[in-house]
Amino acid sequence: MTEMRAHKRRYHEERDLADRKSRRRSTWLIIATAVISVVSLALGWLQLQSVQRAIGIPLPDMMVGGYDAGYVESVRDLLDEAVIERYQSVHYFWDLVFPVAFAALIILLVRRFSRRTPLRWPFYAVAVLYAAADIAENFAIEAALASVEITASEVAFASFLTTAKFVLFAAAILAFALSFMLTRTTSRKHSEG
Repeated sequence: MTEMRAHKRRYHEERDLADRKSRRRSTWLIIATAVISVVSLALGWLQLQSVQRAIGIPLPDMMVGGYDAGYVESVRDLLDEAVIERYQSVHYFWDLVFPVAFAALIILLVRRFSRRTPLRWPFYAVAVLYAAADIAENFAIEAALASVEITASEVAFASFLTTAKFVLFAAAILAFALSFMLTRTTSRKHSEG
């Protein structure tokens, strides 16, 4: 009997140790993705601001409410070769790194705090959809700017993606907040019950 208790105690101690190691690894992953998110957002934002100052009007990426073909045409007319390179460096590097890192951060946070609730899957989906919309928006804007003749349909698609990007970004933050609050509420009910 005492041997069985000792075995059970050892099992629980090993499980606790494995859980602590897993939590520590998860914490370091969260910190790393948070740092990558913040750095890529800051550097991409600064680059976009410098392009915006160079042309004197807001860039399509920053237009929360969307834009039309005439607006994209006027942006293209103001872009010279050096400014285009800076703008493309945002689309092809910083604005690819940030959405992926941010989506990974939200997924890691939800996973850490949601404790296997079925709601975690829709929360994951929101983060992935945000990253997909942001990356697709980059390519849609680049395609519109590179077109010989800018069409209303390609700009409408890029504009839709820009608006969707902002909505999904807010939804991803809300998803994390909800997962955190739901976990706290559930934990409180279990401790009271």
